[in-house]
Amino acid sequence: MRKSILIGVSIVTILGILLAAVVLGFTDTKTRFNAFSSAEADKNTSNTIAIIEPNNETQKSISFRVIELSEKGALQQAQSKVSFSIIEPLYIPAGYNFESVEGKKFTGVVTDLDMASFSYKNGDELLTIKETIVVKTENTTKSSTLPKDTREIVDLNGIEGRFSEENGIKLLGWKIGNLSLSIMSWKNEGQNQTSSSLNKEEMINIAKYVREKTSEEAITEAQTKVSFKILQPTYIPEGYRMNTAQTSGTKFRGVSSELEQASIFYIKGDEFFMRNEYLNLRELLVLKDDTDTNISAPKIPWKFVDINGIQGRFLETSDGVKQLSWEIGNLNLTIGSHAYKENYSVNESGFTGTPLSMEEMVKMARSVR
Repeated sequence: MRKSILIGVSIVTILGILLAAVVLGFTDTKTRFNAFSSAEADKNTSNTIAIIEPNNETQKSISFRVIELSEKGALQQAQSKVSFSIIEPLYIPAGYNFESVEGKKFTGVVTDLDMASFSYKNGDELLTIKETIVVKTENTTKSSTLPKDTREIVDLNGIEGRFSEENGIKLLGWKIGNLSLSIMSWKNEGQNQTSSSLNKEEMINIAKYVREKTSEEAITEAQTKVSFKILQPTYIPEGYRMNTAQTSGTKFRGVSSELEQASIFYIKGDEFFMRNEYLNLRELLVLKDDTDTNISAPKIPWKFVDINGIQGRFLETSDGVKQLSWEIGNLNLTIGSHAYKENYSVNESGFTGTPLSMEEMVKMARSVR
C-alpha cells in the first residue's frame, strides 16, 4: 500500500513540476533547456563526439554521428537566439571534434540577419558550418550589378552548390529555401591560413547531410536512449509536422529517482522559430522513486476527460498553455501545446497559447499506440 501511495503522490508531483516549473519541458524560457537534460549532461562534461561514417549512398539506411548532450545543450542555447529552426549536421568527417555552436543576430542599416554557426576542430584544422537567414530587409533605390559567380557548381542532393578555394580557405555554399548555408575549412599555421586536408568530396558529403532527420530516423535514434517502446500517435492535428531535431530520448538519474523520457515534438508554421506553434508528446517511465511520502502534491485544477476508457487530466494555464496527461500501463504520457511570445518582460512567461482545442488534443491522445 505504501508503494502504491508513494508512486501515486510522486507521479503527480513530477507532472505538477513539469507543468508549473518547466512548462512543457523547458527550465528557462530564455534558453529553453530540456527538463531532464541538465542532470544527464553533468555526467557528459566532455565535448568529444563519436563519429559514424555514412554508409554507401546507394543504401537506403545511413548511420549518423552520435551527438552528445554537451552539444545538445549548446544547440538549445543557440536556438534561443535565432528566429529560424537550426538544422543539425548529421555527418562530420572522422577526427573532427565539436567545439561550439552559436546563435547571433546582426542588425544592419538595410538588412537584419540571424545566423547559427557550428565549429569543429581536428588538430590545427578548423571546420565551420554557418546557417543564415534574412529576417528583415528594406528596398533601396540604388541598383547594383553583381559580379559573375565563377565558383564551381556542385550537386547537393539536387540542390546547386558553389565551391571555391582561395588563400587556403575552402568554401562551399548553397541554399535550402530562404536559409543560406556555407561550409568553410582551413588550417592554421602560426599566423597564416593554409589548405586543410579536407577535400571537396568530403565537404560535399557534409553538405548533403545538413538536413532534417526523417521521422523514422528521429524515432529510431530516440528509441536507443530508453528501455520502453516509444508509442506514436496515428492522428496529428492538421498543419503539424514532426520536429525531428528536438525529438529525443533521455535518461534521468537523481538521488531518489530514476526516470526515462521520450519526447516527440511537432511544429506548425514557417521556418521562423519564434512564429511557430508547438505540440509535444512526452512519455515518462519511472524506474525508481524514493521521494518522501510526506511531500504533498500540488493541487491542480484538472478537467477530466476519457481517453480509451482511461481517465485523462486536462489543464489550460492563465497564459493559454495546454496540457493533457494520462497513463498507459507504466507509462505516464503528456501532450502539451504552446507557442512563444516574441516580446515579453523579465517577470512574464515566455510562453503563450495556441488555437489548438482540447478536443483535438484528446483525439490525438486516443490515437497513441
